[in-house]
Amino acid sequence: MLKKKRRMNEMIKEFYQNKVFPKLMNMSLGKTAIYNYRKEILTHAYGSILEIGIGMGSNLKCYPDSVKRITAIDSYVRKIDSESVAVDLYDYHCEDMKFEDHSFDTVVSTFCLCSVDSMETTLKEISRVLKPGGQLLLLEHGKSDNKVIQKLQNLFNPLFKIFACGCNINRDYFQVAEKMGFSWKERKTFKANLTPSFLAGFLYQGVAVKGENNENQ
Repeated sequence: MLKKKRRMNEMIKEFYQNKVFPKLMNMSLGKTAIYNYRKEILTHAYGSILEIGIGMGSNLKCYPDSVKRITAIDSYVRKIDSESVAVDLYDYHCEDMKFEDHSFDTVVSTFCLCSVDSMETTLKEISRVLKPGGQLLLLEHGKSDNKVIQKLQNLFNPLFKIFACGCNINRDYFQVAEKMGFSWKERKTFKANLTPSFLAGFLYQGVAVKGENNENQ
């Protein structure tokens, strides 16, 4: 009876993660404003491109016309149909990518770093696979600039992670990336209409360059 109950719980969890949550996420992250933010940051994409946490491929229609093929990873590999950009898709985790050192000019992360177990480990891996002078393109939701909202984010983050399949709402991406040796070529923060907007609607957008002190990683 206990094994049957556990199996049922696992099936419900898998159904929610693979069927329900992606649709809920797309309802929030598929809005026109978010599409425009994606398109804006992806204008910087060039050369050999790696997109981490590609999900259902929401970024593919946002790449510049000059981008014809990208490499992508996702822990939930699925077939991705795209008429504009060809995708070489791999079942890799962000913290442990199997690519050679210095493989890419650009790494794209949109609404992915919020869900990795360790931002430090993931950024170290990103730095490793980037060529010298390579860039990280970032679009994420995270820690608010409002002290009261920050406290609420910290309070609700454990519960939010459960319903959002590991997503965190209280991370400071600029600070951690600098700690890991990246320098921000440009960056900005702003509010957007995500659900729930007062907790998850503070966005980080920027272009970070791999620092010289990362060359040996």
